[in-house]
Amino acid sequence: MTELQSVAHTLSGTRKVLNFSIITCVLFCAFIFYSLPGAFLPLYDQQRNVTSTWTGILIGAGPLSYIFVCPLSALLLNNFSNKKLYVIPTAMLAIVTMLFSLLDLVGNGWFEGLGFVMRIVQGIGGGIISVTSFAALVAIYPSRVATVTALAETVLNGALASGPFFGSILYSVGGFKLAFFVPGALILLSVIPECFVPQLTTATKTGSLKSLTAILDPWLLFAAWHCAACQILLNYHIPILSPYVERVFQEDVVWAGVALLVNSGSVCLSAPLLGYLIDRYNPYIFLIISAICLPIVYIFIGPLPLLPFILPSKAQLLTTLLFLGFFVPMGCTPVLLVMFDIYKAKNGGHLPQHIANVLVSLYCASFPLGAFLGATISGIVAEYYIFEWSTGMVGLLFSIQSVLCIIFCYGVYRLKKSLQLKEY
Repeated sequence: MTELQSVAHTLSGTRKVLNFSIITCVLFCAFIFYSLPGAFLPLYDQQRNVTSTWTGILIGAGPLSYIFVCPLSALLLNNFSNKKLYVIPTAMLAIVTMLFSLLDLVGNGWFEGLGFVMRIVQGIGGGIISVTSFAALVAIYPSRVATVTALAETVLNGALASGPFFGSILYSVGGFKLAFFVPGALILLSVIPECFVPQLTTATKTGSLKSLTAILDPWLLFAAWHCAACQILLNYHIPILSPYVERVFQEDVVWAGVALLVNSGSVCLSAPLLGYLIDRYNPYIFLIISAICLPIVYIFIGPLPLLPFILPSKAQLLTTLLFLGFFVPMGCTPVLLVMFDIYKAKNGGHLPQHIANVLVSLYCASFPLGAFLGATISGIVAEYYIFEWSTGMVGLLFSIQSVLCIIFCYGVYRLKKSLQLKEY
């Protein structure tokens, strides 16, 4: 029996369900902060004469710190139980989100500086919560890695989907202050169920810095990077969608929030089914299919002006965002299972708990990396190119990643075959 299986073996079915319910609740509350300003912040910053570049930086600053805190979270997880790593980060995240509402009272210089710092602190809290949650879920359900990962991503993307819509409604009703204070209060309330979460110890006696060397494997790094690249596509259009919708369709920030809700909502609907299928069939097939389809889908968002036979419309935009929300999880959900598969292939089928925690941290870091790059780059590019050209060129560039992903899948097949031959 492996370490992962022994953790799951000690829990009854009821305790597993209770852990899963609380973990997913915490994930939802913890991640609504990230996408919350996605629909209204670009227009608010325009009113304050803040550049679109800085808007992208503010939106992407949270994921930036999230990236770097993930390895630290793996070390914490290898030395402390999950229950100890929930309450403090969640409370910190909630308080900072509420304090963000006060930035409406300061000048642009303080707004930019303090806003950046607060988003960094939010990312730290979110990073610890994310790694702790995913590692705990994998420990509870070791034979259903893709399924529980997909369900957790569904909850996470549910928060990302509802964030812009929820934020735009609050912004329309009560302005900047209400749009941050109310979500912060809701996040703070999630501390209550955390206090009653059953103890699930994922700490190990081998949780040292040496375990982090596992992520230096180039095969594992590429798998994580592919997940990040998919997240770039999911997040690239967020900071620049509201101005585009206002310019082309003469619609307000609420409609932009609805469009983003459709985008992330389709992720929520498709991810559980994809996770179920990936656990039962070859995960590399799903990677290849998504790699082929994603660049094709993304050039239709604008659409790319080189496609004159497609005219921009609300239906065209919503349909494209719907398909994008289907193919992104198809590219991301198999990655953790692929990373486990590669490590076990190279180490005689063994996957210790402390290594699994580290691989989970690398997987979790890939999401904010893609989100940060997508939001930041789009804000910079928006200074020079309109939405249609910007998103179209990103779609074309992703085709390079698609080719590399197909080569990667074939390379893993050859690697596993050569390792099997050496055993005989």
